[in-house]
Amino acid sequence: MARDVRIGLAVALLLIAACAGVSQKPGGAAGTTGGGGGGGGGAIDARPETSPPMDGPVTEAIGRDAESPRCGNGRIDDVLGEACDDGNVRAGDGCAADCHVEKDFDCPHPGMPCVYLVKCGDGVLGGIEQCDPPAVGAGCSATCKVEPGYVCDAPPAVPDPAKPATCHRTVCGDGRKEGTEACDDANTVDGDGCSGSCSFEPDCSSGTCASACGDAVKLAPEACDDGNTKDGDGCSHDCKLETGFTCTDAPTSPPGQLNLRVVYRDFVSFPLGGSTRHPDFEIYAGMGITPLLVKPMLDAAGKPAMDGRCAQPGVTAACPYDRQLTAQASFDQWYRDTASANVAIPGALLLARMANGSYVYDSGARGFYPIDSQGWVATGREDVFLADPVINDGRSHNFGFTTEIHYFFQYRGGESLTFSGDDDVWIFVNRGLALDLGGLHTRTERTLAVDQSAAALGLAVGGLYEVALFHAERHSAGSNFKLTLTGFAPTSSTCASACGDGMLAATEECMTATASPATDARATAGTRSSSATPAASSEARDSCGACRQIVSWQVLQEQNAVDSVPVIAKPSCVIMMVMAILPVRRSTGSPWACSHRANGGESAAVTSTIALVSA
Repeated sequence: MARDVRIGLAVALLLIAACAGVSQKPGGAAGTTGGGGGGGGGAIDARPETSPPMDGPVTEAIGRDAESPRCGNGRIDDVLGEACDDGNVRAGDGCAADCHVEKDFDCPHPGMPCVYLVKCGDGVLGGIEQCDPPAVGAGCSATCKVEPGYVCDAPPAVPDPAKPATCHRTVCGDGRKEGTEACDDANTVDGDGCSGSCSFEPDCSSGTCASACGDAVKLAPEACDDGNTKDGDGCSHDCKLETGFTCTDAPTSPPGQLNLRVVYRDFVSFPLGGSTRHPDFEIYAGMGITPLLVKPMLDAAGKPAMDGRCAQPGVTAACPYDRQLTAQASFDQWYRDTASANVAIPGALLLARMANGSYVYDSGARGFYPIDSQGWVATGREDVFLADPVINDGRSHNFGFTTEIHYFFQYRGGESLTFSGDDDVWIFVNRGLALDLGGLHTRTERTLAVDQSAAALGLAVGGLYEVALFHAERHSAGSNFKLTLTGFAPTSSTCASACGDGMLAATEECMTATASPATDARATAGTRSSSATPAASSEARDSCGACRQIVSWQVLQEQNAVDSVPVIAKPSCVIMMVMAILPVRRSTGSPWACSHRANGGESAAVTSTIALVSA
């Protein structure tokens, strides 16, 4: 009995809701229902055929403003050449600020939100999609974005939603720029302009570091820099913020390792085959640091310049270990390619990331002998020499070489650099001498706390600077090298779409928004409105959860091309209440939708149908 009452009440409410939705053709008898009675009940409103369907909010001004042609009034004004008018002047929602249809949108009904035509999974590449259909875990994500480390082919000319995108892994260092790689210079070395992870690096060759868009270092005038030059991810190819995204600045996520570019230069220390020993190698000796052998600033070529002290025989206060250098001409050969004096050998120094976040290279007990069997030894003009078994491994090695490393960092505060080894080591920051371990000496350790030297080095927080390390192994029978970098992480951008801003971006499939102050002002100044803006109504928000398309309670109104006009009343809320009391179980993830059709005739009967639709 109670069940029958509930069903009867449900049917009655359904009929009330259905009848409330009947409206007239223009010129019909106002206030008629069913058979067209006098004026007691009847249609809520009658609108011209150009009025939009009311399944979305519409703002219609009353008075002279409604007749004034303008973009944003929810009407197509031919005199302005409008192609759309969704009731606002916000770009990025399909109808631009000048009321022209934006790419990848269709705007069929004035005053209503535009329809986004791009759908991930349909096999058609559009909008900000990077691949389609998804191949999750194989290169194309569920949101049609290329997964890190992959590149995907374009979909076939004839779309096939059932066939996942064809993708393959990219290989940084293979010389082919693919996928999310900003560059690929056929190696995985850092510090050569294209990093070991195939992103651009700042150019510090002129002495002043210049940041390039896509190097993951955000510097003015860049609005963002996310480490690539791809559009559609929030930060454009020219490092400008894209519409519908919010980018935040933070230190770059640290890589698992640094693989620093190195140039080694081999010198003859132990002559062989008629060669001549270089005058600065295997000649002098020392047991401690001799400071200030080089000038406090790099020269115009970015190389250390000899100061001139300790280039004559004799022990002095400035030269406690006697003579250390021969002459300016021979010193200039240390870090410059000179065919008669050295052999340049490119290499890399791999610094592993430690648990505390620092990066460390340590030659260890074996010793630092990176060019064994190379250089002059390979040509037969230099002999090898046994390493000290107490200091190193006691084996034969190629002694007598220099090491040159250039890297960059963005000064944020808290950075430090520690070197431990022998022989000469000079470290320059911003072209100024920051760490001085010159002269022939046993293994010695020194630390540069950048903050303590920032003022003297001319560093400003946020600035981009070069670190240049110059090392020389000049005497047997031991060689050691340990470098520790801590806190050298630049500021880069992480971008995400801003759900709720009324603009489709990234993985969003629908739009939500809050009313703009301008629209609110019109609403309070004599505007009849179902919502402040098309994207601002509660029903619009209900049908767009977390910017994902979610089918929710909605009235699917269909307009008869000749005999019917859009309804004004929205029976969705009534139908929702009716459905709430019906003894019907709804499947999880498959909410109901209500279809309301007005059939032909001035006093048309209305059929309300209930259909189960998939979320």
